Amino acid sequence: MAAEEIIRKEALQSKENEEEKVCRDRMQPTELPKELPFIPIGHPDSMMSKESVRLAVETFHVRPSDIIVATFAKTGTTLVTWICHQLRTGGDLNFETLYEVIPWPLLSWDIGFDPNTNGSQFFPRVFKSHLRMSSIYRGCKYVVTVRNPSKTALSFYNFLCAKNVPSVLELDASSFLLDTPFLKGEEGRASLWEYYQEYHILRNCPCVLVLVYEDLVKDISAGISMISKFMGIDASQQLLDKVASMSTKEYMVQYMSKFEEPFERAKQLGRAADISQLSPGPKVVVSPHPQKLNAAAIDFMDNEWREKMLPLGYTDYQSFANSISDINKKRFNIECK
Repeated sequence: MAAEEIIRKEALQSKENEEEKVCRDRMQPTELPKELPFIPIGHPDSMMSKESVRLAVETFHVRPSDIIVATFAKTGTTLVTWICHQLRTGGDLNFETLYEVIPWPLLSWDIGFDPNTNGSQFFPRVFKSHLRMSSIYRGCKYVVTVRNPSKTALSFYNFLCAKNVPSVLELDASSFLLDTPFLKGEEGRASLWEYYQEYHILRNCPCVLVLVYEDLVKDISAGISMISKFMGIDASQQLLDKVASMSTKEYMVQYMSKFEEPFERAKQLGRAADISQLSPGPKVVVSPHPQKLNAAAIDFMDNEWREKMLPLGYTDYQSFANSISDINKKRFNIECK
């Protein structure tokens, strides 16, 4: 090995060690509560290849300072990962796709990235995940989100329709909810309500930040302040204001291509299990979805809530969201609008 390469690696390792020392000195413990069971990852998404999942499970390693944005799909993932990246960089746009700088470990091999190295030039490292928290990589910090289930269902349906996913195009929004596993789950794939059950367990966990999507879009400045404090970033008001201005839909829609999966790259590699789910589709939507869920779909969601969330003390989604909002206000001493 060339001397220059040895020096470069030693310098990088020294930088990582120093960053971890700073992290240990100023950040919260990274242990998840014992009440949260551990469930092996399995194969949670039809989009990824088995090899990509295997590599993510066996070769991806977290550091205590890492932040994993581990959300149920269509509950604010793009907005939160975007905010995290802008906070740690001061407003970086020098990338083609967000997946370069915020890797999604389970998908990384399929799109030709390495989660152990991509994005490692920034501190803290940030990753995307849609794993349930009982299956998440242990030993770092996590941001999760909650969103109204019916809004989540409509967002998910329209997102996959915009990608022209064949199995979804033949369905209406209610059939999508009732007849596919995307929200209701199946064996090896948790439902939205099972994610929320786990967030209830984690609502007071020091290494987890639970965000209410509706709060975030209503008062973006308060949400950005909470995220920066959780990340351990001593952000100036100037930085907070800059990130807030960059996190409006009107701003983000100008950079839509940066939020898309690298479809052409994935197509050339030919690794993904379902390439249609990687096709271009809007991650930032500026107009409301036109569809309405029918009575059967609404009854299904109500029954799921009564079965899984009512025993925890939440009569409906709003009571759950209000409980999380109150915890965040006390935790970060922030008054939201």
